[in-house]
Amino acid sequence: MGNRNYPFKQILVIKLDEIGDLVTALPVFYNIHKQYPEAQITLLCKPFNAIFFKNVDYVNCIHSIDKQINSINYNLILDLRGNKQTLKYALSSKPRYRLDRGSIRFKNKFLGSQKNEIDTNLEVISPLIDEEMLQSNAIYLSNKETAKIAQFMELEGLNKFVIIHAGARDKARRWPIDRFQEIIEYINNQYSMSCMLVGGEDDKELNDKCLQGVQNKNNRNVVGLFDLIEYAALCSKATLFIGNESGPLHIAAAQNTPTIALFGPGVKNVFYPKNDKSIVHHYFLANGHNKQTIENSTIFSISTFEVKQSIDRLLS
Repeated sequence: MGNRNYPFKQILVIKLDEIGDLVTALPVFYNIHKQYPEAQITLLCKPFNAIFFKNVDYVNCIHSIDKQINSINYNLILDLRGNKQTLKYALSSKPRYRLDRGSIRFKNKFLGSQKNEIDTNLEVISPLIDEEMLQSNAIYLSNKETAKIAQFMELEGLNKFVIIHAGARDKARRWPIDRFQEIIEYINNQYSMSCMLVGGEDDKELNDKCLQGVQNKNNRNVVGLFDLIEYAALCSKATLFIGNESGPLHIAAAQNTPTIALFGPGVKNVFYPKNDKSIVHHYFLANGHNKQTIENSTIFSISTFEVKQSIDRLLS
């Protein structure tokens, strides 16, 4: 919609989604800035996602459609997932060009092949980019974050360690705690590595419960010690990540950490890690992924035996 050859100076990106969704959209910002280096990019996002642009000086984050957004004439709007209000705003403000994720997703679904979310986001902006697009969605770190993680590792006497994320907002996406306990014991005994249990504040109690059932006491629940950017720096130093499909998984994959991803409900390939150091365990119901509940989630089909095989493969 509109004139894509216009020299855009004011760009609005709409991404009112969760952590993992935002992380898979990061290449959009890197490529748009590369194509339009003089443009001011504004991101309309949920407040907790603004931290991913802490070290990106060309993106300004806002969290609502208010007087600030209405005072600027955005000549390019990229709707990576908005709502009725943001659609109404785009139609009323009449930018010179508008692209949206919804039409791309609908087209791909109609053609019978939903793509990886990173590829979908890049397909949205493909009409604007003249050269080969950057594929990486690595989170930008500063010396401050890397120094904090280096200090943490030194104080804790860590050399190699494994990150474990046992939580997930959707309980149907949670692999059973007793299986995580078995995997932690395996890593402790077979590879003499400690495990760092991560997550949000809601995961703190779950992590404590998990570690109570593990004999080795050199594992740590690090919930509350790091913000999301510092956690990305922690992932950059980790030997391996093992966890359910959720924000921490996508951050680890973005930092090119070897990952073992445990999927329950979800479409094949769409949110899989794209780095070549990842192994995905994912089973499917005959009547479709949207029929899964906490009781019949296919995540229970993932055995500790196969996860141990993946650990051996990635750590060999």
